[in-house]
Amino acid sequence: MKLTKRIFKNISPVLFALLLSSCSAAEPQTSTLQDIFGADTDYFLGLQLLADENENLARQKLQNCMKNGTYFCSKRSAELLTTIGSVQDKNKACQNLIDMFPDEDSYLLAAKQFYGAKEYNKVLEITNNLDLAESNNELIKIRMETLRTTESKHYKSEVFKWFISRKLSDFHYIFYRDSYSKDLPETEKEYSLQQFIITYRIDLYKKDYSVCLAKAETFFELFEKADTEPYSYLVSDIGKAYLYGSDRFHKNGDLFVDLAEEYSNFDSVYYFWFYAGRFYSKAGDYYSQSINCFENAIHNAKTDSQKDDALWYLLQTKINQSYTETIKNIGNYASQWSDPEYFDDLFDTMIPSLMVNGNWKYFGTLLDQIDGYASNETTAKVAYIYGRLLQEGYIKKGKDTDTEIERAFTRALNCGISPYYKILAAYRLGYSEKEMERILCVYADNKEIPVDKNAETLLLGYKYFGYPEKIYPEWLNLYKLGVSTKVSMELAQFIHDCGEYNHDYYPLSIRISARSANISTDFLSKEDLQLIYPRFYSQLVSKYAEEYEVDENLIYALIRSESFFDEGVSSTAGALGLTQLMQLTGDDIAAKLKVKDYNLLDAETNIRFGTYYISELIKRCDGSALQALFSYNAGITRVRRWLSSSMVEFGKKKNMPGDLFLETLPYSETREYGRKLVSASLYYEWLYYDETESEEKRSFNQIVESFIY
Repeated sequence: MKLTKRIFKNISPVLFALLLSSCSAAEPQTSTLQDIFGADTDYFLGLQLLADENENLARQKLQNCMKNGTYFCSKRSAELLTTIGSVQDKNKACQNLIDMFPDEDSYLLAAKQFYGAKEYNKVLEITNNLDLAESNNELIKIRMETLRTTESKHYKSEVFKWFISRKLSDFHYIFYRDSYSKDLPETEKEYSLQQFIITYRIDLYKKDYSVCLAKAETFFELFEKADTEPYSYLVSDIGKAYLYGSDRFHKNGDLFVDLAEEYSNFDSVYYFWFYAGRFYSKAGDYYSQSINCFENAIHNAKTDSQKDDALWYLLQTKINQSYTETIKNIGNYASQWSDPEYFDDLFDTMIPSLMVNGNWKYFGTLLDQIDGYASNETTAKVAYIYGRLLQEGYIKKGKDTDTEIERAFTRALNCGISPYYKILAAYRLGYSEKEMERILCVYADNKEIPVDKNAETLLLGYKYFGYPEKIYPEWLNLYKLGVSTKVSMELAQFIHDCGEYNHDYYPLSIRISARSANISTDFLSKEDLQLIYPRFYSQLVSKYAEEYEVDENLIYALIRSESFFDEGVSSTAGALGLTQLMQLTGDDIAAKLKVKDYNLLDAETNIRFGTYYISELIKRCDGSALQALFSYNAGITRVRRWLSSSMVEFGKKKNMPGDLFLETLPYSETREYGRKLVSASLYYEWLYYDETESEEKRSFNQIVESFIY
């Protein structure tokens, strides 16, 4: 079957033309989709036939693909068959699905169907071997509902095990609210022990700390009498009740130490030590007790995450006591942690404090202590700042200064994660324009992952058969299994082009390309990078950038960072549209521009207002685009106050370097906002350099300097 409009009668002419061009570009014009996709073709045709309400023919196509297609097309065919025909047909298809593809997704789909059809014995049969501590919570919830409906003798014991053996989820809460609570006695005095424990955990899940605190002593009595064991998650909940429901921190610390010693043979001893450490830490004057408790928690940790959690709080306690001593010895703890990124926020808090308090000399020690243990992002950050402080003369190394500067910037460059630090480090090392281009095209530095051709076949099929709406959610499910950068970028380009007729696809294209680049092992082409940094709404951006005398690359970077070019997005704080303007800000701008009626979710209005606003901020910040970006995020009054404070600390009367100023900002959000905007602006200017209309084109190093100075 050739690619014809008959297959695509429900899509726009624009998309049809895109499909024709992409197919002819990828394959000889004489090829047919049947030649390319083989038996998998029937899955995609089945989708179209279902849309045309031709179930009989769709079933035939899907059954053929299920039997003869590649893995993912076969599985999707089997899944679709569970939605076709009578209840009996669907039940039979569900059984076939789990026979052929016995994974949790299949079992969940089948369990929903069997439960809805009141085939309770089938639900119990297929969920009989679930691990109540690890399996899918939604699937377990269906089993619990079925046990309750059938009045199974296993109902109470399985519900209790589900509730006591893991962190509670929304599925636990919904089940408790809608089903379990209906079977509870009228008064709490009549509760069984299991009912009491389950209700307690739900109260804690709802953050009813005062209620849980009042009941905690009852549990201590039950533990002492051995009426129930101190389950780990129950003890954790009790710890939270004391932590957030009581301010008697010292006394609570003593209590939990006694409990830790009493129940040292139980897994929950970790939580007794852990919360004792947190209580002493909050009490203020019990540093050694707090450290001892966290060290005991680390010793008794049963999982890597428990160990990291205790290590995090131990380090936080040490930092609060003494930055300098912690920095000197942090390597001893860094060598023990499992997830380096879990500790990033510790350093994100520590670094600005070191900067604004003039403790610059410790950056070299910190780099030596964490290198090889901290995340690449944190290592790059510390290395770059250390190099800059050496370069500016705030740290003295004598004859070795130049060598240390080069070492620091080279380390920041080679971490391979943050575009911001990579670009600035390369600039500081004096890289040529050609060398800088190589740096910009290496977007990440990761180990090569094997490619799953079956996953790629499914995704490319959605492209060639005209189902752009299915690509992004399916790609999210499959890309970690092994979707090559090449295929991901091809899909991103297709979604990018589909945005011409449906702007909802714009942010999806960026998400696919950017996330794919972050796991790439390849050099990216400029075309790949242009998918990550696109110029959607180009006519509007050019129009208003020229009108308000703002670099249009800055506006593209602003829109990309604020909304990913999603014109209808609104934040939880109430920011609206492409440039994420607050309504009050919009009202103020409208008054200045003498616009009476406006809608911030209208693309043109939002771009116009956002461009005007950033232009005004640049003027008020004495021409500094970087300070204007900080002000856009945090407010100009705050930024002026921060700048004044930083200049005093660094002995500057003017010309505070922007990259150092960024690292002194007290808000983590604003610091990261600045890094993203600077990186994006630099990429935009470099990627579209040849299209710049300015007569005086700047070198890349000049572009970097425009932000820093």
